[in-house]
Amino acid sequence: MKFIYFTDIHLFEGRDSRRGFERCLDSMLSHQPQLLINGGDLGITPEAISLYDELTEEVPVPILHSNGNHEMCSGYLSRDRAGTAHNSADIGGAHFAILDVIRYFEPTEAHPNNWHALADDALLEWLANDLSDLDPQRPLFVASHVSLSTTFPMRMGQAPDMDFPTNAIANADKVLDLLKPFANVATLHGHDHENCRHFVEHIEIMTTAAVAGSWWKNGLDSRCGWGHEPQGYRLIEVDDNGAINSRFIAFVPEQNQPAEYYNHKVSGRRFINVYDASPQTTVEISDLGPLSPIDAGAASSAGLGTHLYELPANFDQCTIEVHIAFEDGRIYDLVLDARESS
Repeated sequence: MKFIYFTDIHLFEGRDSRRGFERCLDSMLSHQPQLLINGGDLGITPEAISLYDELTEEVPVPILHSNGNHEMCSGYLSRDRAGTAHNSADIGGAHFAILDVIRYFEPTEAHPNNWHALADDALLEWLANDLSDLDPQRPLFVASHVSLSTTFPMRMGQAPDMDFPTNAIANADKVLDLLKPFANVATLHGHDHENCRHFVEHIEIMTTAAVAGSWWKNGLDSRCGWGHEPQGYRLIEVDDNGAINSRFIAFVPEQNQPAEYYNHKVSGRRFINVYDASPQTTVEISDLGPLSPIDAGAASSAGLGTHLYELPANFDQCTIEVHIAFEDGRIYDLVLDARESS
């Protein structure tokens, strides 16, 4: 089967949001998916909801929706219903469980946000019941706006183990424990406006960059922030044996490259930035050999995306020949210009 995950549209924010989402929809539907999953954050105003409904009215496949934090701002999600809108579906031989982890929070000086992310006992009970009769070999996808496993709070300077987290889910480990008996399982997330693919044991965690990029700044000529990912979505395919593969696709043609040379001006460090790399991706440089990805959990990774492969400090080539091999068999041989910094 084949489906698409897209997230963080942010309609009516900045400019080009309508035109951009129309282009994104056309690009997604060109793959003839059986299903779309929206990862949340449609926009912060009621007008965003109306525009989303208008633009998706004639989409010919089902769309599942995972509530984001902005759904409470826009009126799509009422405060009293937040954290309860879980649902599931069986489509194309796979099982999809959509978790609502956004909970209302009365803001305080210590926690000025009006929401936090939580997998409470009711959610855990619902998910356990939903999975109780599921064949352990059946492909399983679990979606929640905030990631079930992430280094994002640490990399962005947030205090660890917050009581009411906004970039992590309280009790996420208990959700992951419920997924471990399943052989072919992945989780789908947005919120962080970055690509971050990694594994918790055999569970693949797929956090996907924003459709919006940062179009409140630069419209359709914008990328995500810290990871510099293109504006795009994730195409996911499941083979007859249940194996799961995915790839991130840019819907703006000028952004449709798998990697770039990236000069992090603040630190002076230089990288090959492979926008959708996972721990199974290999990156090699001509005359230099394989590069290792940065350790996303290290203090030195503060402010950085997770898919960076660092060049030696004494590297002085003006052009870089890069060989990239993704786990799904895609191979790219690129020549990157190292004279221009990102």
